[in-house]
Amino acid sequence: VEFPAVLLNTSTGDIESEFHTYVQPQEHPLLSDFCTELTGITQDQVDEGVPLNICLSQFLKWIEKIQKEKKIIFSRDTLSNSNSEAKACTFVTWTDWDLGVCLQYECKRKQLRKPAIFNSWIDLKATYRAFYNRQPKGLNGALQDLGLAFAGREHSGLDDSRNTARLAWRLICDGCVLKVTKSLDK
Repeated sequence: VEFPAVLLNTSTGDIESEFHTYVQPQEHPLLSDFCTELTGITQDQVDEGVPLNICLSQFLKWIEKIQKEKKIIFSRDTLSNSNSEAKACTFVTWTDWDLGVCLQYECKRKQLRKPAIFNSWIDLKATYRAFYNRQPKGLNGALQDLGLAFAGREHSGLDDSRNTARLAWRLICDGCVLKVTKSLDK
């Protein structure tokens, strides 16, 4: 019911751009009390949201705009677009759930073509576990382990995205080289 993303500059640690929209549930339009309590998302917000196909289209327009403005390319484009000015970019998620399960399943179920740009990403939980040799207790727990407080509301998609970016930046500052951990490309 929420589709957020932030663009983290891995040279400065700044969030340079954000995308956020609510996705209107089509089959079960009424949010459960559990969902509202967990995420803080209201019925009015999803009622004013857009269907998933529109959301994906809006997201791709945002991606195209920042690719031009910031001269970034996604890792799958690296070989075909070997422009020396271009900066490599990839998605970073907390676990494989969002891109590997949820979006994959929703697109298949709704017979939408999932954009190939979503086929590879960095699972920050797995990267954190390998780099620090610790088992994090959720995103908030990982931040706390490093002396960082979670900013905003847990399970709010945009706040989770911002905090994932903060954690990625901390890993980079601590010497971790972020690498794609999951690829669905054949």
